[in-house]
Amino acid sequence: MKKIDFDHWERREHFAFFSKFDEPYYGIVSEIECTKVYKLAKKWGDSFFASYLHKALTAANGIPEMKQRIIDGDIYEFDVVHASPTIGRPDDTFAFSFIPFSNDFLSFAKAVSAEVKEVQSTSGLCLSENTWRKDVIHFSSIPWISFTGLSHPRNFKSDDSAPKVTFGKMTIRNKQMFMPVAVHVHHGLMDGRHVALYVELFQKLMNEV
Repeated sequence: MKKIDFDHWERREHFAFFSKFDEPYYGIVSEIECTKVYKLAKKWGDSFFASYLHKALTAANGIPEMKQRIIDGDIYEFDVVHASPTIGRPDDTFAFSFIPFSNDFLSFAKAVSAEVKEVQSTSGLCLSENTWRKDVIHFSSIPWISFTGLSHPRNFKSDDSAPKVTFGKMTIRNKQMFMPVAVHVHHGLMDGRHVALYVELFQKLMNEV
């Protein structure tokens, strides 16, 4: 983890401007073509959720701004960020979870499977203190609807600055599979260009299987 030199940071004025807002987060909804990843997951018996989550997290680790956080008023950039996805239960509740990043998909998928089993065998909203770590991306899924807009409940007194990525229901058009993706970020840390770079890298990784 490295501390950003605020006085020489090219975004210092942008950060100073947007960090004063009651709501400094903004969101963009895009779409990811996921045909190859879905078919390969089904072919090999892998979890489609683990497959696209790994691609999404790998992409986040490839964009410096996705790894930057506000901590006690200063800006830090983590070397690696991890996943904190919501995981559902059969009783329609869910829990916040923690899945460490790994370049190796099989290791990551194993961690996802273990976390899903842990959530579904317990109750409560948070499994551990890892839920509140700064070095995470907050992921969630709404697999029942293909959305074109999305917002998040926010505590304006919180110093939260972690990106929030939400996946929606997969749909089929012209024999291709698409999934909506909403990306919400702190405008003091990221502009639309940075979100676009993230979505582009996510799509590139989804195409490489």
